[in-house]
Amino acid sequence: MSGPFGEAYTVSRMLDSINETMGDSAKVELKRNVGNGIALDTSPKEIACLDTQAKIKTSVERVANMDSLEKQAWIAHQRSKGNDLFKAQKFKEASDAYLQALTGLDLGGPAHNDVQRNVQHPITCNIVACMLKLEQWDKAVKMASIVLTAEPTNVKSLVQRARAYMHLEDFDKARKDAIAAQDLAHDVSKLLEIIRRTQLHARRQQQVKTSFEKNMMKHIGSIYHDKKPPPNPSNVTLSKPSPTLRLWRQVVQNVFKCLAWALNLCFGKRKLA
Repeated sequence: MSGPFGEAYTVSRMLDSINETMGDSAKVELKRNVGNGIALDTSPKEIACLDTQAKIKTSVERVANMDSLEKQAWIAHQRSKGNDLFKAQKFKEASDAYLQALTGLDLGGPAHNDVQRNVQHPITCNIVACMLKLEQWDKAVKMASIVLTAEPTNVKSLVQRARAYMHLEDFDKARKDAIAAQDLAHDVSKLLEIIRRTQLHARRQQQVKTSFEKNMMKHIGSIYHDKKPPPNPSNVTLSKPSPTLRLWRQVVQNVFKCLAWALNLCFGKRKLA
């Protein structure tokens, strides 16, 4: 199903329509069933993903009944719409429009290479630009790689992927893509400098983090050191007594022996008596 002007009837539009109808009396929210009778709230990110899927599905259904000229008009319309949304800094909506434009492509025909180079790849680069703005670095790398697999000399995709790799702190790959673009007579001196500074900043942050962790470990270690249990008496080694102390001990022992002998002698005489 589609809404007015051929727009896809997305999850967001459905919820907005229901809540507008119900007014202030209640608010409908989408729940996600995770099993065992448990339903969790659906995040805005998940709803956005569902919206994108609905838009693409609607686009595929629409272009399936179009002829070649109608498909070209569809692509031009969605591409222009994406450009306007990008200028308005609505990058998610712009990305969706560009994706809808791609559904109108006729690939595999005699003009396959021209369509790919002149239409598919530029629109895909626009999608990557949206992903970079949305800080979706991994997705940007994957989309740029699709273009570069078919067209390794696409300078725009090389630069875009270099930026994405840089934000992922994969500086070797970022520098490799930037140099590849430079070899194609494209000035990337500013990008290479940004990569260098970003890598230097990342190293400093790592050094600060490592230093902080070491200091924390030392601090924790000192706390445990202060709370060490008393030594086990069985493990305590006593020092040897001095000669004077040993002499006094011997004298005391002899005195006790004499007293014991005298007492035994007295008791013995009493028994004989």
